[in-house]
Amino acid sequence: MSTRPSRRQAAGLSLIELMIALLIGTILVMGLVQVFSASRSAYQLSQGIARNQENARFALDFLSRDLRMVGHAGCVNDQSLLTADAAGNVTGGNIRSLFLSEANRTVNNVSALPFPLRFDLGVQGFEANGTEPGDDIDLATVPAVGDAAAWTPQLPAELSDLSPIAGSDIIVLRYLSPEQAQVSDLTLAPTSTIEYPSASGTVATEGSGLFALADCNGATVFQASASPSATEMTVSVGGLNASDLGFVSGHDGAVTYKPGGATLYRAESVAYYVALNPETSVPALYRTRWTTVPGSSDLGHTTEELVEGIESMQLLYGEDANSEDLTLPPSGHVTKTNTAATISDPSQSAAVQADRWRRVGAVQLGLMVRGGGMERAASEQAAVAPQVLQVAMTPSSDGHYRSVYETTVALRNRLFGN
Repeated sequence: MSTRPSRRQAAGLSLIELMIALLIGTILVMGLVQVFSASRSAYQLSQGIARNQENARFALDFLSRDLRMVGHAGCVNDQSLLTADAAGNVTGGNIRSLFLSEANRTVNNVSALPFPLRFDLGVQGFEANGTEPGDDIDLATVPAVGDAAAWTPQLPAELSDLSPIAGSDIIVLRYLSPEQAQVSDLTLAPTSTIEYPSASGTVATEGSGLFALADCNGATVFQASASPSATEMTVSVGGLNASDLGFVSGHDGAVTYKPGGATLYRAESVAYYVALNPETSVPALYRTRWTTVPGSSDLGHTTEELVEGIESMQLLYGEDANSEDLTLPPSGHVTKTNTAATISDPSQSAAVQADRWRRVGAVQLGLMVRGGGMERAASEQAAVAPQVLQVAMTPSSDGHYRSVYETTVALRNRLFGN
């Protein structure tokens, strides 16, 4: 009996069966591609959101930490030391500087100080033109580097040389560090010697090279004439310390610092702004810290990129209830907010502008943050332009995930009579 298969049994797939199989396979592959594409988009979006939130958290933390130190001038706050009477005479003590010449120091002519060393102004802002509440700004057309006149008030050379991005506000903070060293011995002379316990010697051996001696009657900012040790530093005539009067506290120079009653601090002067990373062209939050070398006549600075992906920073300032009647002392209660351009209104005298800055008790901070780096979020942005402190912003259509973060930071050293 034959076992050969029949012709029908030996036949392969028909053309119709093959086409159906190809169709089913194509549908399955397309489904897999769709699943993969959706998973990839979801991953990119989650990465964009995570990076965005991470960048915002770090940026707000850096800014908030330094903002909360504004007004710290040692034993009492800067408002107490710089309180003036109706005639404009300082009655509460003073914040003096050995970076002034003898003639300017005698009358405390702070306007003669280099901009970074204006420690009589704990906070000072610069409003990017066209970014007041209610304005619109297209981030795609913002110049990568703005000229000094793109801010109000106009930027001093120390800030414009940092190449900040136009369309983003700038803030400068000056304060005495929270770390301190109690002065154990003090020799006041044209060459003064300050001694302190070795346990707190890092106050003198670390930091920007700017220092301050303070008590409850006043504060004096200076630099050391030689590298401080863990227990001692000297301050003498020379360099930026054009001083032969020694250290004095009090507005009239009648009270000298005394061992046990005076405290040594680091003096910090920093600026926060948005600029482009020179290698990646990614916008980022930068911080510049002004520094000096013992005995040198040069004022330098160190600049560091803190957080990438910060495209714009907007700021509003909460003013004291007594900011309009400057004959009244600060109340410690914040009742209104204004821009830096309003506080630094050029129709006001420089003294009035400075007094208003000393009555700022809170800062509203808004950031436009993108995912960061060169990554794309592969997600559509909202049709409505996001707002940062009431400034409508149109971001670039580049696929980056963006979000807005806002917070209010109280300057605790200036609130409720601190």
